[in-house]
Amino acid sequence: MRLKVVLAGVCAILLASCGGGGGSGSGPDISSAEIRSLTGAGVPVETPAAQRARSPGIVSRADSLIVSTIYGETSHSALPTFRLGSQCTGTQCTISEPRIGYSETIRLSDFEVSTGSTTAVGTKHGVTLMSWTEQDMGASYTTFGAWMSHSGFAVEYAQATEQEIRIGLRSGVAGGNLTGTQVTGSATWLGVMVGTPATGSGRGDRLQGDAALNYDIGAGGGIDVAFSSIKNIDRGIAHSTPTVLFVDIPITSRGTFEAGFVGNRIQGGFYGPGHAEAAGVFEQSNIVGAFGARRQ
Repeated sequence: MRLKVVLAGVCAILLASCGGGGGSGSGPDISSAEIRSLTGAGVPVETPAAQRARSPGIVSRADSLIVSTIYGETSHSALPTFRLGSQCTGTQCTISEPRIGYSETIRLSDFEVSTGSTTAVGTKHGVTLMSWTEQDMGASYTTFGAWMSHSGFAVEYAQATEQEIRIGLRSGVAGGNLTGTQVTGSATWLGVMVGTPATGSGRGDRLQGDAALNYDIGAGGGIDVAFSSIKNIDRGIAHSTPTVLFVDIPITSRGTFEAGFVGNRIQGGFYGPGHAEAAGVFEQSNIVGAFGARRQ
């Protein structure tokens, strides 16, 4: 996945400039059935193979890639925590951190289909969430999200140890084939959000909640986004912040929306014919993540 590119670059810079804690908040094992009971999701209506087979077509048609701020930490005292800023245009994003001299342009073509273990977790509001795990060259990657019909979204967590320096990265990612026009009338999209604590205790734990996007042209032309009933599915408990809100976010003529700043921002768009899907990334209340929803 994309974080392989970023993780390799950060590791190289650290090893060149620094001659050990970081780590995941990985909780106890919890079954997919327990996650469904916790979140109110139903049994998966899709298999991992079905989403994997659909993903190349979505990527081939995609004209949008969105990556959140990437939150990281290391076990080296010179750089205990850091944030990689992300500026995205079309299907590429520039990731940078001036303090460590890191800058990388990542493209949709950098994405890979995971060859690791994939589990269908559950289905809610017509979106079937998948959890991918992979080990590669001493690094571990966890991706939690979904491929819909015209777009995809996920929260990603990567960690590695290089010469006794531990490094962890977390971010949200989304993209697909934009509708390319302004939304008209009134509409609602329902789906799911996925995330992880950006910093502190529990970082790397998977979070899941409901996503609702509401647009009413008569109410000023902005979209309201609510993520609710947020649960920590790795701990089997409600998350400390149960609800995240973004209110009256303007929509561009291309059917995209963006507002806020690092730590409190949202960016997304509408995908497929008739604005069939909404997807994007967000950061708020120390959660970084992504979301996907279908028009009702």
